[in-house]
Amino acid sequence: MVMVSAIGRVDVKMKGVLWAQTSQERQVSAPPLDADKDVDLVVVGAGFAGLSVALHAAKAGLSVCVLEAGIVGVGASGRNGGFAVPHFPGGMKPSDVEIRLGKKKGGDLISLVAGGPEWMFNQIRQYQIECNMSQKGWAQPAHSEKSLAKIRAIHDEWKALGVEVEWLERPDVQPTLGAHGYLAAWRNMSGGTVQPYALCLGLARVATAEGAVIHERSSVTRTLREDGGPVAYCNGYRVTAKQIVIATNGYTDDLTPNLEKTGIPVRLFHCATEPLPPEVVDKVLPRRMCFTDLRKSGGFSRCDSDGRLISGGAVFSVPGARAYGLAHARNRLYTLFPQLREVAPKIETYWEGYCSITDSYLPSFQVVDRDIYSLIGFSTRGVSLAQNIGRVVGEFAAGKCGLEDIPLEIVQGTRSISMHGFKTRVGRLIFPLYQSMDRFGLS
Repeated sequence: MVMVSAIGRVDVKMKGVLWAQTSQERQVSAPPLDADKDVDLVVVGAGFAGLSVALHAAKAGLSVCVLEAGIVGVGASGRNGGFAVPHFPGGMKPSDVEIRLGKKKGGDLISLVAGGPEWMFNQIRQYQIECNMSQKGWAQPAHSEKSLAKIRAIHDEWKALGVEVEWLERPDVQPTLGAHGYLAAWRNMSGGTVQPYALCLGLARVATAEGAVIHERSSVTRTLREDGGPVAYCNGYRVTAKQIVIATNGYTDDLTPNLEKTGIPVRLFHCATEPLPPEVVDKVLPRRMCFTDLRKSGGFSRCDSDGRLISGGAVFSVPGARAYGLAHARNRLYTLFPQLREVAPKIETYWEGYCSITDSYLPSFQVVDRDIYSLIGFSTRGVSLAQNIGRVVGEFAAGKCGLEDIPLEIVQGTRSISMHGFKTRVGRLIFPLYQSMDRFGLS
């Protein structure tokens, strides 16, 4: 299987994406780059990470140019489920992060993740971004004995760190989440949901108001140092800058040698039911709390502001993948909410996109050359984390903090993931194995 280039994966029509149909924020009017430029900072990619870098660098007084190959929010940022989660991916514990990054950086990232949704929701309120934000809490329930042991350890570590979390025993889970079959759960009420594409558009609006200039349909083909400084080549033009930050994540090409191999692009799908009557939603998600479990084939739920239920998983790359995904999503909804069988809601929309996964499941900040950086690998936690890290990187670009203050692993040069091509191919075909692992309680 040949992997399609990043630009080939960009879908500016946002085909089937629910969020593009329901956004209350207006689309950005950002013409393509049509001349050479010289700025303080070039940001490549107009998703959560890139827009947050641009916004906070521009607020600090830098001249900022954002170059987006497609349109604002066209990648994972505008296509995800919209979960703002105060936790790391899956079964990762805070202590795992500290072991990986060391006490200082690990502690800083732990604090940033714990407080990330609250900061994000406050910023949404500050700038009056119309993204249907709902801060009614997030929970991580256990679907198996193995996952129960994991979430108990996770809960206990967050609690020991002084974070306000709550343990739910089995009798309390269904009345709280509405979902069936869980053994226990823990929750953090600072989490919640957003309309992710609308949030992207809102961030673009705010970044523009702060002075950043965004160019859509402006594909960068190369970044390098030339004549003593960073240069980005785009649309046949040359943009010189004091610094460049590449924030393309699951849509990363080799803008600098081997950059594409620093993250694994994973193709995911989401789908949404038709809007359900309030009395049905009251039975399914009585407190409107969102949740994500440890199932490898996807166990999560939320509703949007119109009462649609959102589901999804990884795309199984065979003919008929869409039908396969829809069947999986329908079965998962009925597993979580057997009461839906009486209603049999129609699945109204289906869409796909790519996120970027790293070996550690934590993002890294790569110094690919002097004053040229790459921020990659949010591993399904990008809604809150990408914006929070983007803020720190924007402040770093403005000289308000140092490289050591970025709470991520700092990689000098580009570090390719071992067996990158093999892992990418396996990731496209492994979904049935994940389903079997979940079925037999192995996840």
